[in-house]
Amino acid sequence: MGFEEKVWGNFLYIIPSVDILNMKCVKLVQGKPGTGLNVSSDPIKVAKMWEEKGAKILHVVDLDAAIYDSKKSRKIVREILRKVNIPVEVGGGIRSVEEAVSLVEDGASWVILGTKAIENPDFVGRVVEKTDSKNVIVALDSRKKVVLRGWKTETEISPFDFAKRFEAYNIASILFTDVEVEGTLKGVNLENVSRLVNSTSIPITYSGGISSIQDILKLLNVGLRGVVVGRALYDGCFSLEEAMEAVRGAERKG
Repeated sequence: MGFEEKVWGNFLYIIPSVDILNMKCVKLVQGKPGTGLNVSSDPIKVAKMWEEKGAKILHVVDLDAAIYDSKKSRKIVREILRKVNIPVEVGGGIRSVEEAVSLVEDGASWVILGTKAIENPDFVGRVVEKTDSKNVIVALDSRKKVVLRGWKTETEISPFDFAKRFEAYNIASILFTDVEVEGTLKGVNLENVSRLVNSTSIPITYSGGISSIQDILKLLNVGLRGVVVGRALYDGCFSLEEAMEAVRGAERKG
């Protein structure tokens, strides 16, 4: 059994997010700076907290790199990779093969490729060649159509059609973020998620709008690999422990 199978298994993982902007942990609404929550001035402490609470995987996004192409928070990302002992997926402004390789070498279990992968799908192949296909996640961030560059640039690309382009690379997952509801606590659009799952053989991880354990249990039936949760956890809508136990209970019954 390879590393990917050991981590994922046949289980829906609840993946806490640590989003970093101006070197602080934040949770934005629809990716817009100045909105949402200022969670903590110490993202490393937040990452360790989620590990202590039982998270099996951590989602870390460098918003400084994603939105402003600034590397000022990269040192915090790398410090998180050094200090936590659970697998971490890292995204945000990874636009060169060298950067992707460096993050994997520094301990990232997965690198999340967004803008560069959409603009040039061959970029994914080059990263796979230098790392491993199971180290790579492609982000499809969608506001009906795929959006790029920290969600600032609209395209005419359908996420449902575009996902198929990455099947040949045998990547670990597609991270599908529904930007319309990201950070809003408005719930999930099951139709969009189900459509994407049914449109590709690549495992799907979902993010956006989760506001309750009921949302997670609905997603459990879609056939996802995992769900990234941020605002609902930080707002106290439910705890990580409660969400994990609800999933375990539903899977035992199923």
